[in-house]
Amino acid sequence: MAATAGVASADEMAQLITAITTVFYAGVFAFGYYVMIQGNRETLKEMREQRLSGGRPQVVVEARYSRFPKVDLIVRNITGGVAKDITFDFSAPIEDSTGFVLSELPYFREGMAFLGPGEEIACTWDDFDPLIASLRKKGLNEGVTVTVSYKDLAGEPYETAWQINPLLYAGNRFIPGEERQGLQDRL
Repeated sequence: MAATAGVASADEMAQLITAITTVFYAGVFAFGYYVMIQGNRETLKEMREQRLSGGRPQVVVEARYSRFPKVDLIVRNITGGVAKDITFDFSAPIEDSTGFVLSELPYFREGMAFLGPGEEIACTWDDFDPLIASLRKKGLNEGVTVTVSYKDLAGEPYETAWQINPLLYAGNRFIPGEERQGLQDRL
């Protein structure tokens, strides 16, 4: 009878270990499932925000040379999302050769409420040669850094610094717009 009691005890112990193992694996599975659900919720939230906002905006401030010898200063949203609450911070004033301060224009000084995808605001900065002479005279050999801060429609903040330096192109041989268009038509 003692042998049967030992066997029964071993069977009970095996059943107990199996039950504990089953509960353990069920707990691990439930925890893994919980983590997966939380990760999916976060992903779905991000996807919903992207859909609502139209994507991440990218606001660029740059010099444009397509009307050479005129140089334009451009603010552009180059992506598919709307940018809002746009502000600008300049490392030095952006001036033309006559002393007119472009960085004091209302949209730079006060900021912009929004800029839609693919939209741009442009203004004439100066003619190239007087602009180069003016920048050198002011000691702006590294150009001017413009830091742009803005948000997407979901309120996510972004900040990007842009270095604008027309001196990099001093001595460059620009192709006038009409000739450049003619070259493109022939290609």
